[in-house]
Amino acid sequence: MALSRKDRFNMKTQLLEELGRFEWDSNRINVLLREFKLEPFTGQFHDPSLAEIVADVTDEMLTELYALVMGVDVDAVADVVESAAERGPWKPNYARVFLSHSAKHRKFVGEVADELALIGIHGFVAHDTMAFSKPWQSQIEQGLRSMQAFVAIIHPEFNTSPWCQQEVGWARGRRVPFYAVRYGVDPAGFIGRDQWPSAADQSPAEVAALISSWIASLPELGTAVTEGLFESLRTAPSFIDAGTAAKRITSLGSLTNEQWTRLDSIFWSNDQIYGGALPSKALQPFYREHQRPWPPAKPMAFSS
Repeated sequence: MALSRKDRFNMKTQLLEELGRFEWDSNRINVLLREFKLEPFTGQFHDPSLAEIVADVTDEMLTELYALVMGVDVDAVADVVESAAERGPWKPNYARVFLSHSAKHRKFVGEVADELALIGIHGFVAHDTMAFSKPWQSQIEQGLRSMQAFVAIIHPEFNTSPWCQQEVGWARGRRVPFYAVRYGVDPAGFIGRDQWPSAADQSPAEVAALISSWIASLPELGTAVTEGLFESLRTAPSFIDAGTAAKRITSLGSLTNEQWTRLDSIFWSNDQIYGGALPSKALQPFYREHQRPWPPAKPMAFSS
């Protein structure tokens, strides 16, 4: 893969962003650096920063390093590097799931996406997610390049749609996690040989529950879902939405110390959370079960 200056900048920027996430502690980062025979990262003022360590790697090493950290195949790096830098049409910190569907059922799939958004998953729905000022086909391609998972909603019209079939082929070629929901018909082609759940006569909320349960089972998306849940709670526009997000967070079972600290801060950042009965009803027993103070202590930034 021949890298342009733009490619190098995008890849190094994304690497530093990813390595700055909470699951990449200094021990794990140094195991990674040692694997590539790079000098260790100490975090000390007089020692090289992580940016300085990454800055001088060769193109070959950068490609392999990027693939390992971002969880993609080396051969797929060229397909994802540019769109991943922009994150395409995706909401930041949400799990990125492309919802492939026939245009006839756009409204239904849009409602599924709305339900998924409440639990930290951004479902890409063509023509709903896309910006009007940009070419629609390039936006679909950008979504396909930067998605983390793919879900096919198999209505009868899906099997005869060349666009849907191309999206399936793209997802298979990218080898991202793949899922299908049958809605009145079995899928055609290669994906027809697998057994997929039926959602006939189910509501958008029930279909979203099927999809979210599958997403939550994927180790590679667990962190993204948690991040999305926190972001969904932080930005909840109503106490009802805050209650939904809070309840989903409690289903995670346990949190790291850093996640607890972040949840404490989020609780006081939105009056729909600390002032709403539903989020408190979900969070209070969760805090007490884990022997955490309730209500959580106010971070200094929210104290007056």
